[in-house]
Amino acid sequence: MNLNEAKNRVQSYLKSTKTWPLIVDVQTKTDLHDIIDFFNIGDNQFPITEKFCSQDGLLKMDELYAAISNNVGNTFISGITGFIKLLGEIETKKALKTMVTTTISGHVVICTYQCKNYLKFSDPRITESGRVVIVDGSPDNITEICLISPVLSNAFPGAYQGIQKIGDVIENCTNDTAYIATTVDTSVFSESVYHISQLNNGYDILRDKDPRTSIVPQSFGNDSQWNYVLQHMGSKGDWNSVIVEHFGSENNLAQAIAAYPLFDKRKQWLYYIALSICGVSDNEYLQLAVNNAANSDEFVKSLYRTILAVDKTDEKFSMLYKQRKEIVRHFNSFLLEVVDYCKVLSIKGEDSIYYLTDLTQPEKEKVIKWLDIYGEHYSAEKIVSILSTVYPDLACYLTSFRFKNELLDHYFETYKYQKVINRILPSFEAIVDEQSTRMDFVSLLKPRTSIVDKLDVLNARAFFFDALGVEYLGYIQAKCNEYGLSANISYARCELPSITSFNKEFVETLNKRGCMVSDIKDLDEVKHHGEDNFDYEKEKTPIYLIRELEIIDELLNKIRASVFGGQYDKAIIISDHGASRLAVLHGTENIWSMATSGKHSGRCCKVSEIDSKPDFAIEESEYWILANYDRFKGGRKANVEVHGGASLEEVAVPIIEITQKQTNIEAFITDDSKIITLGAKEHAVIRIYVGIKSNNILIRINNHYYDADMTNDSYVYTVDLPDYSKKGIYSFDIINGCDVIAVGQQFEIKKKGISEVDLFG
Repeated sequence: MNLNEAKNRVQSYLKSTKTWPLIVDVQTKTDLHDIIDFFNIGDNQFPITEKFCSQDGLLKMDELYAAISNNVGNTFISGITGFIKLLGEIETKKALKTMVTTTISGHVVICTYQCKNYLKFSDPRITESGRVVIVDGSPDNITEICLISPVLSNAFPGAYQGIQKIGDVIENCTNDTAYIATTVDTSVFSESVYHISQLNNGYDILRDKDPRTSIVPQSFGNDSQWNYVLQHMGSKGDWNSVIVEHFGSENNLAQAIAAYPLFDKRKQWLYYIALSICGVSDNEYLQLAVNNAANSDEFVKSLYRTILAVDKTDEKFSMLYKQRKEIVRHFNSFLLEVVDYCKVLSIKGEDSIYYLTDLTQPEKEKVIKWLDIYGEHYSAEKIVSILSTVYPDLACYLTSFRFKNELLDHYFETYKYQKVINRILPSFEAIVDEQSTRMDFVSLLKPRTSIVDKLDVLNARAFFFDALGVEYLGYIQAKCNEYGLSANISYARCELPSITSFNKEFVETLNKRGCMVSDIKDLDEVKHHGEDNFDYEKEKTPIYLIRELEIIDELLNKIRASVFGGQYDKAIIISDHGASRLAVLHGTENIWSMATSGKHSGRCCKVSEIDSKPDFAIEESEYWILANYDRFKGGRKANVEVHGGASLEEVAVPIIEITQKQTNIEAFITDDSKIITLGAKEHAVIRIYVGIKSNNILIRINNHYYDADMTNDSYVYTVDLPDYSKKGIYSFDIINGCDVIAVGQQFEIKKKGISEVDLFG
């Protein structure tokens, strides 16, 4: 019958005295809603079917039957079709028959949906009595039912919460698929009339939503992790939407690794999965590391170790090394991985240096220890070349500083080389022994006071840097250049013995001139007390050098901030004395037993009337001061480095004036030097103009360097060129320290008595 006829039948039933329920079956949701709306008037009751269910539970049929049996008044029951059909065809027929044959008081209209095939009872009296009304119509499409784990609810906006919603789903949902979040398993509905699917794992859903999920196996994540992705993907998202939310975009994945250490565990896992799925087109090393990682837990280890699979001779090694360094510079908090990497790096043997960086303390120490083992196999120039990539600051330390004196240049370049390879070369020890009696430093180095007295201290701040020797000048010069600072470097000799109490006169001098002096004792503390296990008796390699360079760098950064910030115009760094590592390595006491025991690790002792001055010692200030690498008996061994003696590294001290680097410094060869006419046995001397006053002006011709000396004329310098006497035109660059300030300057040499003849004139 049609819908109107069905409504009339219901109205007639409600007016009757019949003692059984009436079942009205419709084929469409529209008709079902029409009937309910039509009769939802007056005292008619429409109980919610869910009240017969527990939370996330099925319909309690006994309670439903009891409610029908005990009914009073007019009651309309709907929403039961979904429940009974879940139980299968037999149970559906049984339930319908039980309800329709129940004896009741009042009237109960049971609205069913597409159940006409289950209302054909074997007892014809049920139908003949008018207890069943079938409304004609073309059946609706049945909504597909998918049961999901409750933890996936957020991934399916509009998902129904609990299996008790099945009645609402079947009779009201118009979507092709309805998702019900429930703990009930589909196995409970093995006889169900409906096709029911179930998704307990977010991975399966992700694979359906975005096929790229299949690129990674399910084992790469646990249920909680896959479900997390699903929740953020939502009903209409894909992997791109998740990546945009967490990392900006798929194209930003390589850049996002900088923040990886700050991610929580779940986001770190997600990042690894995103890399695995999307790939990395703009960072080959990162892609290799992802490919080599067995899972997300191995990702950081792979970031560190993937480089080990690349031979240092591979044409891509340099590029991959740089990419790796840019990545792992953000991973210093993963200290255990760094330590393990340094351990496994031993498999590379002598080549291990090429796989290290200067990003962490363990790696820096590994570099120092490599130099101890293999450094002697390499020249200083080759070591600097390697360290320029691996440990630039240490390379800067080894870089030559030009002292304008062959002995000093060779001495300190060789001294630094020996310090890092942790051994004394016999040829160098011979120089030390020779200088212990010749004492050339007296004539080569001016007294410190002669330089300090002439310093311009207007708007300057001084730093008394205890134990800063001239060995660090190359490093300081390079770092100043890097930081946009200009370093005007002078060097002098300290008073003997080379201890602080004899070398503080400049503090009073500067204070009297209104220049504040700050003490920097960190370097001296390292050298004296062996902090951080630097003690030579415990650690034979000079790993303390790492901290020394950091201390100097910290001060230079402080100076840069102050000079650039306008707190003062100039910083002046002055040292009281230097120190010697090689005297510690030498480790020998001399043969003399003195009346007074050795002081300052045996490098000096008080003069005694009953003793005669030992060989290799200088008498000064009522002390005997050793100028070779011995120590007096009675002096304790030094922890790290030693001072008090008269070796060049203990005696030579720097005076450094640091200002903000000037830009566009004017520099050129003077007109009177552009053409030089030389006689026999004469060589070129040129004059140049440089718009700053500096002790570190030099020129470079064919990769050879020549120092410039100040003249009485401000900003004019002379350069002696003993190697240039031949006729010709020569090009050169003008340099201040390590900063090139003019290129392509030229001068021409002509010879006296030679005139050019035009043969065709």
